[in-house]
Amino acid sequence: MSEKLIQFRQDVSENPYVTFNSDGEGVSRVFDIDWDFHALNQNKKIISFGHIDEKFRQDIQSYLFGLMQWQKNSNSGSHRAVSTLIMGKYKLNSLATRWGKSDFSLLSSEREWRKCARKLEGVGGLAYCRHIASFINRLNKAGLVTRYVHKREYIKWVQPDADDGQAIAFPEAIHVSILKTVVEFVETYHPYRHQISEAMEKLYTYQDKMFNSELKALGVNALTERQMQALRTRMSRTTKTWSELNLIPNFSFHRRGNWLGKLLRMCFICVGLFSAARKEELLSMNKESYDETLTAVPKVSGVSTKGNKGDKIYTTWNTAPIAKLALELAFDATQAARKYLLERLDDGYQNGKLTKDQYNSRRQDLESAFISSDIPYDSQSIINKPTLKCKIEGAGDGLNMKELNIIATAEDVEEFDLLNPDRVGSLIVGGGLPKLSPHDLRRSFVVFMVKSRLGNALTVKYQLKHRNINMSNWYANYSELARTNQLLMDDQLMRDFDEAIEGAAVDAWDEIYNRSDTLSGAEGERIAKNKSERLAQGEEIVMSRSELLALVKSGDKSIVLLPTGGYCTNRNCERLCSLMDIVEAPCEHKVITDKAAKRLSRERDNLIASFREINDMGDYANELILDARKKKIQSIEPTLVKHSIPFDVFNDDIKVVWA
Repeated sequence: MSEKLIQFRQDVSENPYVTFNSDGEGVSRVFDIDWDFHALNQNKKIISFGHIDEKFRQDIQSYLFGLMQWQKNSNSGSHRAVSTLIMGKYKLNSLATRWGKSDFSLLSSEREWRKCARKLEGVGGLAYCRHIASFINRLNKAGLVTRYVHKREYIKWVQPDADDGQAIAFPEAIHVSILKTVVEFVETYHPYRHQISEAMEKLYTYQDKMFNSELKALGVNALTERQMQALRTRMSRTTKTWSELNLIPNFSFHRRGNWLGKLLRMCFICVGLFSAARKEELLSMNKESYDETLTAVPKVSGVSTKGNKGDKIYTTWNTAPIAKLALELAFDATQAARKYLLERLDDGYQNGKLTKDQYNSRRQDLESAFISSDIPYDSQSIINKPTLKCKIEGAGDGLNMKELNIIATAEDVEEFDLLNPDRVGSLIVGGGLPKLSPHDLRRSFVVFMVKSRLGNALTVKYQLKHRNINMSNWYANYSELARTNQLLMDDQLMRDFDEAIEGAAVDAWDEIYNRSDTLSGAEGERIAKNKSERLAQGEEIVMSRSELLALVKSGDKSIVLLPTGGYCTNRNCERLCSLMDIVEAPCEHKVITDKAAKRLSRERDNLIASFREINDMGDYANELILDARKKKIQSIEPTLVKHSIPFDVFNDDIKVVWA
């Protein structure tokens, strides 16, 4: 057993503090069910171990703590983001559950590793397996295990049909349909945003009064489910008569936030589709986030934590004016809920039910435009919520709402399969999207922008706040292919392309047969011989343009323009041909016209000037470059001779100075 591992076990056995409050006082110990990270002010505040089997729990807590200590020692006192630690907790639990053990130091044993690796086969998709391997490798770096997992090992764990692909990109028609729906919703309800808040405040006041009266009348501290249902029915009879239901289009009262939650998700999708910000970045925005005063392009601002150890960075995204209306609608319509929640928080903090860090964290949540629209009667339930921000994803509470009214056509399905090859078959004709997550909004934004030539990878990198342009290119996957596919489906456009290509081919053949006095190159010399024979027979035009066009259309004649102006007549050529045949034998299909020869003469002059400039440096490191350039220059000269273009023979010596 290594010294690091011995020291680690001694440290853990004392059950030390693992989290601290903003005053530096210990809050959570290693073996506590919950680790409280409120003082770090990150998006994730709690790591809970309550769902983990007791026989694995303490080992998982111990190794996660050991990894955190190593990270602190390696990074000037800071560890990875809490969200990353939560992911690590899940990966260690998955590993332990499959393996049946949780003393991860045993993975150093080859025999035990083989047992564990067999149990991991089929555990999930490629990314999931890579994350498990990556976490084992982090434990290796921390000195807690000696096992290092290579790709050739974890690739064997991948479940073949696991859904582990990238976020989906919407077909263009569906993308436009979603945009139209959310924009119309925002524009419809923006004028009613204050009335919505006032109506909800009236509801909270009325329901609280009725709830407390019921408790008093029954002489109890809580209502049974049957009693609560009876009370809700009585209250609903009253609220159905309120005038707000007629004054606000299609509005309905729900204390659990059903209707208000729909409004928040519509606004969230709207801002997401017009900014491509991440979920937590969008949740950090409020109605003050929109700005159009500093630049010509409107911007929204928010907080990003990606790639910064969970620490928050204030940043901006380009957007459209509709984002302003969406943020105002979301914020102002939930003002009554914000006021209600804040009153309960203040009361809880004053009565010692919340720590200072917990209180400050929840108050900060309420600065968002997207807060929880679910208002419990019980104040303690509000205090116990880990976050007061809107729940965007989850069973029955996702973005894939029936109000979007998505019905896929055959064309939508075809484009979806093209843009999302790892999800072929998941969108069917007449059906809706298989899923709709905040990340799907991001990828669809990118694909729509690149496919429509509204930006490139650098634009994507800025807008999505990527650190690596390769990630930006990955998000834009298949967008170019989709655009090309659209072009190919445009019959008139393709006919125009064909006519332009045929016209260019006829121009080239006309130059060869009728306009060039001299032809060189193996194929050029054969054509010149045939041309001479036909001219000798009295033909003034060797081949008319109409004849050439017929031959091009039939495929009997094919031609390709080479980089320096010559032509290749081989339709099946696989050779990367240049006009300087230095290494390989001269091409049998090459034609050089007078025009191309003049271009070669100019190129030769440029090569000579470049050669002499480099040669004057006298650096031996340039010897190979100069030798190749000299051969290129000299290889052009026979062509100039054939076309009667005057030149001075080049025979400069290479100057080499050895150190």
